[in-house]
Amino acid sequence: MMKRIDVFFLIIFLVVSVSCGDEAPRQTVPYALVNFRVDPDGADHILKNYLTYKIFTESEAHSSTDRFGYAGVLVVTDANGGLHAFDLCCPHEDNKQIIINPDYEEKGYNGKVKCTSCGSVFVTMFGIGNVESGPSTEPLQRYNVILLQDGSYRVIN
Repeated sequence: MMKRIDVFFLIIFLVVSVSCGDEAPRQTVPYALVNFRVDPDGADHILKNYLTYKIFTESEAHSSTDRFGYAGVLVVTDANGGLHAFDLCCPHEDNKQIIINPDYEEKGYNGKVKCTSCGSVFVTMFGIGNVESGPSTEPLQRYNVILLQDGSYRVIN
C-alpha cells in the first residue's frame, strides 16, 4: 500500500512539473492587434515569388477592421513558398519608430533583416526571426499566417 502511494505522488509530481513549462510564444514587442488579409493572387502578387517580402502598414488597410501590429508587419516568403509574418519593431529597441530593414544589403532581401538603429540582424527566411548578430537577445515578434479557402491568407495574433 505504501509503494502505491509513493508511486502515485511521484506521478503527480512529474505531471505537475512537466505541465508548468512556458508554452505560449513570448511577446517580444508591446502588444498590438494584427488582423489583415494577404492576397498573393491579387494586390500582393510579389509574395508568389520565393524569398520576397512585402511591408504592411496602416496605409495598406483595405477595411476599417485591418490592424497591423505595433510598428507594421513584414510578410516574407520562404524558400518553399510559405508565408511568415513579423512585426517591424526591433525587439531590442521596443520603439515603433525604430524598425527592421529587409534591404540592408546592396543586393536587396537575402532572407535576413537588420535593425536600423542597433544593427541586430535577424534571419527571416525560415519563418523564425532568430537573432544572427547584434545586441538583441530576443527574436522578432511573429504572427500567425492562416491559409484561407480562396487561396488568400489571414495574418493574426
